[in-house]
Amino acid sequence: MRAVRQHAYDAALVVEDAPAPNVAAGETLVTLAYGSVNPLDAWIALGSVGAAGPLPRTPGCEGVGVTADGRRVAFRGAGLGLTRDGSWAEQVAVPDVALAEIPQGCSDQAAAALGIPGVTALDCLNLAEVGSGSTVLVLGASGGVSVIAMQLARTRGARVIAQTSSPDRVGLISRYADEVVVATAEALEAAVRELAPSGVDAVIDPLAGPFAAAAARLLAANGSLVLYGASAGSEFCFGPQDLYRKNARILGYSGLPVAPEATARSQEALFALVAAGALEVVIADVLPLTDANEALRRIRENRAGGKLLLQP
Repeated sequence: MRAVRQHAYDAALVVEDAPAPNVAAGETLVTLAYGSVNPLDAWIALGSVGAAGPLPRTPGCEGVGVTADGRRVAFRGAGLGLTRDGSWAEQVAVPDVALAEIPQGCSDQAAAALGIPGVTALDCLNLAEVGSGSTVLVLGASGGVSVIAMQLARTRGARVIAQTSSPDRVGLISRYADEVVVATAEALEAAVRELAPSGVDAVIDPLAGPFAAAAARLLAANGSLVLYGASAGSEFCFGPQDLYRKNARILGYSGLPVAPEATARSQEALFALVAAGALEVVIADVLPLTDANEALRRIRENRAGGKLLLQP
């Protein structure tokens, strides 16, 4: 079968013939329809994820496909693309605990786009206890996780304020947010205070750095700042009174420690929302496996423009 292979970190991937997967007990062979491309894949390819296993290895932490008995399934986690061969191949052996059923009304492409970003958005909102009447600030709002988080928050009856630093992205973001602010980190607090003078109940933050410092100051009483990335900087500084005077909290999120069974059930909940017409997915491009390096390049250069998928 044909597969993308990584032979060294921070080096070009190659597409080559590879042995068919060995399917062990408790695993299912999936014939791939689409492999998803995520920032996590880019970090793994660079060698910056410490838990990664030995090389050579097939990348791809998630994907969708069909089983031998005709079931449409999605999968992510369980070490795929990290400690074992992943989804960027014609076939992949998937641990059964990582399989999520795709219902009628949810396309393969939509399901492929909802693994890592969808579950991250859902879990972050749950951590922040976002519900009806909440005011949520979503930073980096044109990103894949953010687009889904904004929609999920609104389905819960929350008010969504979205931040972007690019005026060109306001049109897209406005489809999913109640208000949009175009603001740098330095201008963020003042811009949001105009819309929410008393602060916000939750901040969903992939940026960190100076944005997180402003976000901590913006938290209302009992508010939560959930960090799931650090694209604007790995450190930030704020006064402790910004938290303890408001009983506020800062939480971190990563999908890596989450059990694959839990991830699969979260995916199925997201697929049901798509099937019901309550959740929209933005697919930027579908590329052949031979364009895997180009897909990673777009991710690293922040010009994906939506979800990228690879097709065998």
